[in-house]
Amino acid sequence: MIDQILYTMMINQIFNGVMAFGKNMFGMLIFVRVFPEKRWEKKCVWMLGWCIFTACAAISAWASSRQLISLACMIIGGIVNAGLLKVFYCCRYSDALIWLWLYDIGYSFIKIPFMLIRGIHISGVVSTLNQDRRWGVPGNLLCFFELCVICFLYLKCMDEAEILHKQLIEYRKFRYLFLLAEVDILLLISITLDLQPDRYGVVYVLFVVICFAFLLLILFLLYIVYAMYRRSREKEKNVSTQREILSRENEVIIEYCRQDAKRLHDLKHVWIYLLDCLEEKKYENAMECIYRQLEEVKLMQRKTMTGISEIDLILDYKHRQMEYSGILFSLDIQVDALPLSGENFMIVLGNLLDNAIEGARKCEEGERKIYLSMKNANEMFWLKIKNTCTGEGDGGLETTKADSIYHGWGMENVKEIVRSAGGEVDYVCEENWFEVNILI
Repeated sequence: MIDQILYTMMINQIFNGVMAFGKNMFGMLIFVRVFPEKRWEKKCVWMLGWCIFTACAAISAWASSRQLISLACMIIGGIVNAGLLKVFYCCRYSDALIWLWLYDIGYSFIKIPFMLIRGIHISGVVSTLNQDRRWGVPGNLLCFFELCVICFLYLKCMDEAEILHKQLIEYRKFRYLFLLAEVDILLLISITLDLQPDRYGVVYVLFVVICFAFLLLILFLLYIVYAMYRRSREKEKNVSTQREILSRENEVIIEYCRQDAKRLHDLKHVWIYLLDCLEEKKYENAMECIYRQLEEVKLMQRKTMTGISEIDLILDYKHRQMEYSGILFSLDIQVDALPLSGENFMIVLGNLLDNAIEGARKCEEGERKIYLSMKNANEMFWLKIKNTCTGEGDGGLETTKADSIYHGWGMENVKEIVRSAGGEVDYVCEENWFEVNILI
């Protein structure tokens, strides 16, 4: 009889360990699907990283195999795995920790009702039931069902998982509140596992469970109210942003109309001059005038650089400003889709080019340069813009324009637009070059 019990407990432990290993690996894979950018491109480093991930997942799975819910492995495993993700992938440690703890909490939270019902049924301490590997076939089936659900979500619902992940990243200002809430939930799980139906009575245990569920419901409702408040604020901000976009587009249209009007106004004088040259048989002067007019027409024509109207419109307008200021402009664009709406992208690119032009203008003639790079790769979007600077300040991020208040808000809009899309904005100034990098 004792041998049979030990054999059953060993089978439960092995099965639970295998399920925990699969759960750990899927948690890492889901995170990597959302943050695919590697810190090192070498294949050997990538393989080393995943060997370490697999070893840590196996160690954590074996350590937690004696328990249906292991708080120690959830906490320590999340801290260690988040550090590994930070080392091998371009992500924030807090983002990785928030995701891994949320993932483990969701996986364990489903088991709590089972543990309570099982504990009430045998009239024993829930924590003892958890640690003694006495959950039996129903517990194993529950673990297998959870792993199947995770596998299905990974294969069929990754878009929804990415949206959830980006929602967590979007509210980066509240990342520590998320972590605090997760720690509180872990404490509640710990308290729930220590309930003793035989000591306090079934009614008391059920009352605690109901209060626990009610508390989670209140937290969920508060989150909905907060999300609705955030959405209303975003709508108000979108109205303000739309006004800014219309104002910018109106400025571009007015500039084009002004140039066309000037061109038409001067055209009659050009024709009079050409007529005079032909009458006086000054053919060389006439040819020189015609070539000069053709060059001006070429400069006036809008240039198609990418085939994406939002990019071409801004680049064409800003390129003229660069030519007027004597700035050498080079670009490398390999883009087939934009990560933002057209108007938001115009705000981001327009403000960054304004900064670059302002920073380059401070340099001496012949040293004014701007380089722009945009690429799509691995479902990510990279934008890099570099400009020469004097080395003072931050290369143009701190504006010296007369409308510094408006321009400053322009850069704040850039940061907020990028971060709301789950991206990051970084900049560095070194060796008389100022560089801004955006990853979405």
